[in-house]
Amino acid sequence: MIRGRRTLFADFAVTILFVGCLRVSAEAQTAKARSQARSTPSTQQIQLGRTYGERGDWRNAEREFREYRNGHPDSVEGIVLHAESLIQIGQPFDAALELQKFLQSHPDAVRPLELHASLSSDVLGDLPLAQMELKKVTRLAPQDAGPWKALAQMYIDREDMKSALEALQSAEKVVPQDPVVVASLAYVYGEIGQPQKAAAQFDKALRMAKSSPKDGALVQMLHGRFLLEDGEPEASIESFNAVLKIEHYAQGYYWRARAYQQLANYAAAETDALECIRIDPAAKEAPLLLVGIYRREGKADKAQEYADMVTRLSDEKEAQQVKGRKLRNDLGEAERLLLSGNFAEAATHYESIVAFLPTYYEAYFDLGMCYAQTGRGAEAEAAFRKYLGFQPVSSDGRAALGILLLSQGRGTEAVPELEQAIQIDPTLIEARKALAMEYLRESQPKSAIAILQSQSKVPDKDLQLITAQAYLQSGQFPAALRSVERALAIAPGDPQSLEMKEQILAQQRESLPKAHSQIWIYGPELLLLTV
Repeated sequence: MIRGRRTLFADFAVTILFVGCLRVSAEAQTAKARSQARSTPSTQQIQLGRTYGERGDWRNAEREFREYRNGHPDSVEGIVLHAESLIQIGQPFDAALELQKFLQSHPDAVRPLELHASLSSDVLGDLPLAQMELKKVTRLAPQDAGPWKALAQMYIDREDMKSALEALQSAEKVVPQDPVVVASLAYVYGEIGQPQKAAAQFDKALRMAKSSPKDGALVQMLHGRFLLEDGEPEASIESFNAVLKIEHYAQGYYWRARAYQQLANYAAAETDALECIRIDPAAKEAPLLLVGIYRREGKADKAQEYADMVTRLSDEKEAQQVKGRKLRNDLGEAERLLLSGNFAEAATHYESIVAFLPTYYEAYFDLGMCYAQTGRGAEAEAAFRKYLGFQPVSSDGRAALGILLLSQGRGTEAVPELEQAIQIDPTLIEARKALAMEYLRESQPKSAIAILQSQSKVPDKDLQLITAQAYLQSGQFPAALRSVERALAIAPGDPQSLEMKEQILAQQRESLPKAHSQIWIYGPELLLLTV
């Protein structure tokens, strides 16, 4: 079974710090990261992020959602909101990787799956993966029309009209009054040679869309495309005009330019194509249209200019998709290697990720773990500090840095990190164990007991043994024995626990007063000595 970050963290703490002190072994702890205590109420933080987003202040929205995620790593709402904010600030690859990692431990989370499918299609250029994920969503949530609609659009883009029709019919069963679904069905009917059905469906969709301008724009767009492809460019222009009155869609200008081109109105076609490029400079359809127009008009220089633009945009898109696939593959391989304990190999993949995408902060934590496990202490510290630069209130980050510093004999620097980790997340056992070990090294058993006492009933053998050592160091033998008995109840017959028990009993015996014996010594005087 794939282990969670906290399990790896427990193993890291054991390997880096506890070996050589109590010689405790690495045991699995919690498989999932627990929700952490936060100074800002969760609902308030979510609302603050939403407010920033509504104002268009996506940088601050992203920060709030990121910090919320740190405290609630299993939250579906948290991952979706943060991923959406990353997309808004121009970091779609970060969003894709975050979702990919989340889905490894939450494979049936519907909204993250749907959003990742969208990124797989639009950013990573992996249509088979996107379709596979959307099909899974339709199985998990068959009454949600959104995935059916998205799947249908992918099929339409690939000109697989049979599959598009099936998806749209499924969507229509869920939302029979959705004008966009009805119009999409109409468009597909037109594409498969059923114009009468198409016309009837479009009439229905146009009536339904009158009360919703946004839906109306999409319905008119589909209707215009249908008319244009059916040989009615003049009628299609009326539909595209209706679209552009509602919203200045780049695609509205592009399709109207196509209609003007069919009517040999090249000046109007050029104007609309240029406006499309202004709105969406990454799309190559409008420049390609201009190449044809300029060649027809004998404007070779202009034609070459936009031909070069098409080539550049194609190259950029290909490079983006190559980058996306590499990042996805690197993360998948890195996670596999990390969880199987191949830290040196995992590090090379995390290094590749941060080289390509230095804003993907989660990689720095895992990279720090890999470095620490392979004896690269200075690099591990740098990675943990980089991670904390993004996530300053991460209990795992603070604890990992603290444990690393302790392993380097830098207790003065480590203690504040561990104390802060515990303050952020009082349930973080590894931080408590590490801090208690440092107190014991400093001969402060009362401080060690205080940091461990609240967790006395936690079924963690190592914690119980450290607690026993703290009581032993303070001379509280009965309490020390109780802690050892708890350790043995967790791991019956454990050699370390038995060894600790013998040590406690031996010291307890040595501390007891010796039995008194009386000896008569005969000499010049009769003496009675008490020995």
